[in-house]
Amino acid sequence: STAEAYAIRGGAGGGGGGGTNQSSGRPLPPPPPDAEDNPYATFSQAFGDVEDTEHFRQEVEAIRGKGADAGRDDRARAEQRAFDAAAAAAAPAESEIGVNVSARDSHIALQPHVLHVSTKQRGNAVLNYIRNVPFAYSKMVPDYIFSPNRCALFLSCKYHNLHPNYIHRRISEMRTDFDLRVLLLLVDIDDNAATLLFLNKLCVVNNMTLILAWSNEEAARYLETFKAFEGKDASSIQRREQTNFADQIGDVLCAVRSVNKTDSSQLMSQFGTLKGLMAAPMDELSLCPGIGEKKVRRLYEAFHKPFSSTAARKRRKEREKAAAAAAKEKDDNDEPPKKTAAPSITATLEDDEEERFFDDNS
Repeated sequence: STAEAYAIRGGAGGGGGGGTNQSSGRPLPPPPPDAEDNPYATFSQAFGDVEDTEHFRQEVEAIRGKGADAGRDDRARAEQRAFDAAAAAAAPAESEIGVNVSARDSHIALQPHVLHVSTKQRGNAVLNYIRNVPFAYSKMVPDYIFSPNRCALFLSCKYHNLHPNYIHRRISEMRTDFDLRVLLLLVDIDDNAATLLFLNKLCVVNNMTLILAWSNEEAARYLETFKAFEGKDASSIQRREQTNFADQIGDVLCAVRSVNKTDSSQLMSQFGTLKGLMAAPMDELSLCPGIGEKKVRRLYEAFHKPFSSTAARKRRKEREKAAAAAAKEKDDNDEPPKKTAAPSITATLEDDEEERFFDDNS
C-alpha cells in the first residue's frame, strides 16, 4: 500500500505512527491516506501529503539549499497537481461511459481477426469444435460476428419447439445492422419437416440465409469457414478459364447435353480435329466408343441445326412448298416425281421441335 511504501522510503518503524528518520533523527509525520480509497489517484496525488509536510521541506532544503529553484519547483509541483486532479476527475466519467455502452454500440470496437462469440453462447457444445480460427467472447446482439457486416444466429430445432418466440425476438433485435445474416440451425430432432418449413419461410421473409447442420462438428466447420473466407472474393469457387487447347475443346463439347470429358477425349482422338468432328455424319459418330444413340443425335443437331428460329421456319416453309408442288405434279402426271420427295414425318417432327425450342428461348 501507499503507507508501506512511505515507511520503506522514510525508514519508519511503526505502522500508524510517524517513526524517526534513521539518518537525521528527526520525527517523521504520519503516513498519507491509503491510495486504495481512490482507485483513480495518480502517484502525485497518493504522495501529495508528504510534500506538504515540514519534514519534506527541511529535507529538500538540506539537500540542495534555498534558492531561486525552490520557488520554481513549487510552481511546477502545483501545476502537476492541478493536471492530475483534472485527469482524475475525468477518469470516473470515462469508466461510467464504458459501463453504459450498449451491445449494439460495442460492435464498433470488435477486432476484425477474431470470431466474436456472444456471452449468451457460453456452454454451447459447438464452441468445443472451433479449433482453426481464434474466437473471443464479447457483448453483442447476434450470437456470432464474422466481420462488421456479417453475423449469425444459432438455433436448435429442439430449443425452437420449446421456445417458439425466441427466434422472432432475436431477429427483431438485429434490425438491419448486417448485410449477411445467417441462421445456423442444428437439426437435433427426427420429426423436423414442419420446423424446417417454418424456419425456411421465416428466413426468406427476414432476408436471412438458412444453413442446416446435423451435428455440432458440422456447425463449427460452417462458422470456421465463414470466418476464414470473410475477406476473400468469389474467385476461389468460380469456374476458371481453360488455357490449353485440349481443355477448351472439352468445355465446348461438354456444353452438349450428356457429353462428358471422357466422351470429348474419345471424339478428338477419333476425328483428330474439331472441323472433322463437326463434318462427320451420324454413322461415323456412332462408331466412336462410349457414344450412344442419344449422344450422337444431340451432337449432330448441335453442329447442324440453325441457331435462329427464323431459319427453322424458313426451312419448314420450303419443305411444305416442295411437298405441295410434288403432290400437284403427281395429280397432273399420274406418276410420282423423280427428284422432289415429300418431307418425312421425322423431319416434320424435328422442325416442330426445333421451332418450339427457339420460340421458348427467344
